[in-house]
Parts: sequence; C-alpha cells; structure tokens
Amino acid sequence: MNAQKISYPPGRLNPAGVKKAFYAFVEDILSFPVLDDPETATTLASLVEIDTAIVMKPGKQFFEYYGTLEEGELKCTIVGPNDGKGFENSYEFSYPGNDPIALGHLAATANRQIVWIVTEKNNVNRVVGSLEDPALLISADYTSGKKVADGRKTVITVKASAGTPAPIYTVPLASLLAPAA
Repeated sequence: MNAQKISYPPGRLNPAGVKKAFYAFVEDILSFPVLDDPETATTLASLVEIDTAIVMKPGKQFFEYYGTLEEGELKCTIVGPNDGKGFENSYEFSYPGNDPIALGHLAATANRQIVWIVTEKNNVNRVVGSLEDPALLISADYTSGKKVADGRKTVITVKASAGTPAPIYTVPLASLLAPAA
C-alpha cells in the first residue's frame, strides 16, 4: 500500500457524541466480514471500513439499546508495546432507572460475547467487537443516587480488543434490525 494524503475539508460537520447503539449476541451471527490485511490492502480506508453485510442466523437480529442523551461515548485506544500494538475499542453509556429488562440484560451478558454497532452523531456507524474479538461487558455501575439531583442510572462499559480502531460499517443497518430470513 502506498502512503496517501490525509486532509480535512473546512466546514465539515463534526458533532461529538453518540446517537444510538445496537447489539447482538455473537452466537446469533452467521457470518462477519473480514477487514483487509495491512500487508495486502490497497487503501488506508479498507483497513477500517466494513462494506459487506453482517449476516444473522435465521430469526436473529440486532436490537437497539437505549442510552441517555450526551452520556454515550465510543473510545478507541492504542495499546501495547512497540511491535505489538493493538486497539481497545469501548462503548460507555448510561441507562436510566432500574427496570427488569435492562437489569436482566446485564445478568445475561455478564459473561457473554457481543457485537455492538454504535451510531455517532455524524451518522457514522462503528463496530465494537467481532466474531474473533467479541465485545465483553467490562463494567456496569448502578446507583440509586443520594439526592434527586444525582439521578438513578447504570453506567455500562463494553470493550473489545482488535487490530484496528472500531471499524466503520458502511452497509445500511435496516437488514440487521429485522429478524433474518
């Protein structure tokens, strides 16, 4: 691969934050696209863009998971020693209250492998986890709050280790949000 110019157009819309997030259990995914290999890729973008659909098993789908406005954050952190760098991709969000479905989800996913798709405010979909490097529930801190002003919430963090920053999923999400045929 040749080096490429990296520029940023003046005036591009670049709002921070997360709009929505969706999750699926790894065992519900039939096939997952593979990113280009750095040694054979022809463009930098092909190292982090998924342009082939994730395929779900029959009857399975991704589900939306509500997160409080302006409390969600996707992070991609490079980690490791020289000649052994990788990425920790994480999604942290806040869920209000303590309803049984949300608490049950935490109980069901405490030791389960998951894939998340996080839609950023600029409408770019990022993937946290894969079949080979799934996302895992790292923390879920619930508080009743001490005062009314504190809020009642659970702050949830999921994380996946990977060879790249959280990839960009360019395929429309509609096919993942309905049960697969």
